[in-house]
Amino acid sequence: MDERLSGAALSGNIDALYDLIKDDADVLRRIDEMEFVDTPLHIAAAAGHTEFAMELMNLKPSFARKLNQRGFSPIYLALQEKQEKMVDDLLSIDKDLVRVKGREGYTPLHHAVREGNVPLLSKFLENCPNSIFDLTIRKETALHIAAQNNNLEAFEAILFWIHKTHEYDYMEKRRILNLQDKDGNTVLHMAASNNQTQMMKLLMESRMVKGDKVNQSGFTALRVSQEQARVDSAESVNILKPPKEYRMDFGQVSYDISKMNLDTINALLVVFALIVTITYQALLSPPGGIEAAGKSVIKPNVFILFYTLNIAAFGIAWFSAVFIIKTVANKIAGYVVILFSLICLCYIVAHFIIAPTLHVGGVAFDAAFIIGSILAIMVHVSIA
Repeated sequence: MDERLSGAALSGNIDALYDLIKDDADVLRRIDEMEFVDTPLHIAAAAGHTEFAMELMNLKPSFARKLNQRGFSPIYLALQEKQEKMVDDLLSIDKDLVRVKGREGYTPLHHAVREGNVPLLSKFLENCPNSIFDLTIRKETALHIAAQNNNLEAFEAILFWIHKTHEYDYMEKRRILNLQDKDGNTVLHMAASNNQTQMMKLLMESRMVKGDKVNQSGFTALRVSQEQARVDSAESVNILKPPKEYRMDFGQVSYDISKMNLDTINALLVVFALIVTITYQALLSPPGGIEAAGKSVIKPNVFILFYTLNIAAFGIAWFSAVFIIKTVANKIAGYVVILFSLICLCYIVAHFIIAPTLHVGGVAFDAAFIIGSILAIMVHVSIA
């Protein structure tokens, strides 16, 4: 590169830049034709001369994506030199610069994670959400890098962003958290190998991480933790052990519903609405009728049996309808939930009015809850 051009970039002298262009109109084009080179933008970015850098970005936008002989882009050099104002200005022109890969496949996001710069990595993710999918040459994600470097704050910030972002659906978020590096290690494997209990706890609590994934050695994260020759690895092992209780994966169910066609969703809502209507009507008109005082005439044990099943059917249908509406029509779901809740309250009040005694009515509700829980577990097991 012309020494005068290097000097202009180093001093941030825009007038000197145009004097050079006046003398040699192709001076920037020749630099652009080189495969790996320290462009004037590299020099200005590292020095923090934002106005000069912006001028060059207007003249030669391609400079922003060029790597120098050491494999670094201008924005990466600005990060290394802690020129955050320069980073902001470069991103204001091209947000995708966050995804420019340099040496070893590292992006600016990876660098911010490695350095533990939480405000900057959060800014990168907000400006360029797709950068979360970028991998190094070792197929490491930003989360892998945070776990490798035992950087809990960066790890928490990325995980929080993944959970709250609306850029991706449930399955995409799940894919991010379960990506494997070149050795087949997920983020959970990495956290287990470093005995990072807090990271493991956060991942397991997210309920989107597959704890049974194996790496190329055939080890799960639990096995990795068990292999650690550490006295303090017992806590890690307990965190990674599969939970004994069954849990419905509502995120997965919500995703499946969102992928259904409109006719299927409408059919399901009609079915659940009919069940709610039928069970509500059965409550108001119990078998055998009612006394003048409004109490059911059937025996308490028969009442408990009939209304246990009735309440269970009503509750499951009510919850299913609300869940579907909340999934496919979230903007109006609040109003619908209020209406459904009022219906539910009316059902509860009517049930206790018709019940022979409050105790009998309460027993029926408790039994219905148990039946509903058993059915939920059976459904979960059948689709697991």
